[in-house]
Amino acid sequence: MKKKVLGVLLACAMVAGMITGCGEKGDTAAPQADAQAKTQDSQSGEAAGGSEGSGKTVTIWTWDYDNTLMMAEDFNKVYPDIQIEVVNVAYSDYFTKIQQAVASGSELPDIVAQSCTLLKNYGELGIFEDLSKEPYNVDSNIFFDFIKDRAVMEDGSLIGIEESISPSAIAYKRDLAKQYFGTDDPDELAKIFADPSDYITQGKKVQEESGGEAYLFHAAGAVAEWLYFADTTPLETNGTIDFTGKMTGTINMLCEMRDNKVVDTYENGTAQANATYSDDKHIMYPCPNWAINYYIKANDADGSGNWGLMMPATGGYSCGGTSLGITNTSDCKDEAWQFINWCLMTKDGAEMMRDRLNFFVPTKEFFDDPEFIGGEDEFFGGQDIESFFYKDIVNSIGTLTVSQYDQTVIDIRDLLAIAVMDDPNMTAADALAKGLEEAKNRITDMEVK
Repeated sequence: MKKKVLGVLLACAMVAGMITGCGEKGDTAAPQADAQAKTQDSQSGEAAGGSEGSGKTVTIWTWDYDNTLMMAEDFNKVYPDIQIEVVNVAYSDYFTKIQQAVASGSELPDIVAQSCTLLKNYGELGIFEDLSKEPYNVDSNIFFDFIKDRAVMEDGSLIGIEESISPSAIAYKRDLAKQYFGTDDPDELAKIFADPSDYITQGKKVQEESGGEAYLFHAAGAVAEWLYFADTTPLETNGTIDFTGKMTGTINMLCEMRDNKVVDTYENGTAQANATYSDDKHIMYPCPNWAINYYIKANDADGSGNWGLMMPATGGYSCGGTSLGITNTSDCKDEAWQFINWCLMTKDGAEMMRDRLNFFVPTKEFFDDPEFIGGEDEFFGGQDIESFFYKDIVNSIGTLTVSQYDQTVIDIRDLLAIAVMDDPNMTAADALAKGLEEAKNRITDMEVK
């Protein structure tokens, strides 16, 4: 029966293919995407321009409509003669729309937003300027180490610049931490949860002391996302997709958490799961930096002062991100580069991204300025979460290699997380076997093991 349940889930998801970016809709793996996407019809190409001027018009296709408009508005204060046309394309349609334009020879935008788990797929389209060469001359070593090679392709070309880094930690409710662990201090909690096995030990304690009412984590999908991205095991090596090697640790831990009731049965990103942020029965949440606004504050408006951030036992991890690249068919490459360069690689642009969008660009020299980040956050009980994210967490993140099948495997991962919670009799071995079978069905041009 359990194979049938998982088979149905996987079959239903086949239509998803690779149309999603850094995770599925509603998943916290879709940063700066679904959480911000608007409902304008992507087929109508609804757009908004920057200020009027006599210069060329740079066209950007994006799912992140409002934020890109704000970038354009501030850019136009400095470059009023370069118009920016922002075209809203639904997140779920985006990569397919780019593929279709390439296949049909249709006009592409000047700037393309590249989802982090599809970067290699974008690179294989062969449509982007190499930003490491003249006239751009970008040295990726100016970016944080964990992200500097993410948009670098096998031939050494740099196809995009990250809009905002996405360091990720564990958020927790201070009152529940004190109740069950005796402290709400992030450093002390990191000592209590120093090893991944401690989540099992302490999660069982929470269950026992609450009479089965409280859980350490709310959703298997969120836990799977954290464990997967924290694991630096390469997915692709020498032309082989190592599905088993990449997924084993995640699925084993997830099943152990399920069996010991460390994680609740909510499906990540649903209204029911989001409601747990304000309850007194769920303690910890894997937390990319962007999740603070889109999940924690959005779902626990009265929770100011009751939240904290701690280092995961796995170390920090990167979850999400979008790069901006310039198409090689553009007739205004210089103007497109001025937009990307000003927004992401100048101090004024970086301050605008921070202040207006709450985005933190990847150019690491800005973070050496003590005025650029830091300060007590009232919502997080006075904790300096900016310094925590952009110093402590950033420096603990391992480097992940990219594969053209990142999103394919992530889609299967999310389905397995649902399946093991739906069927408590499904073992980790069962889930891995079915996931491997599905990976082989979807990935037909490479060896999958």
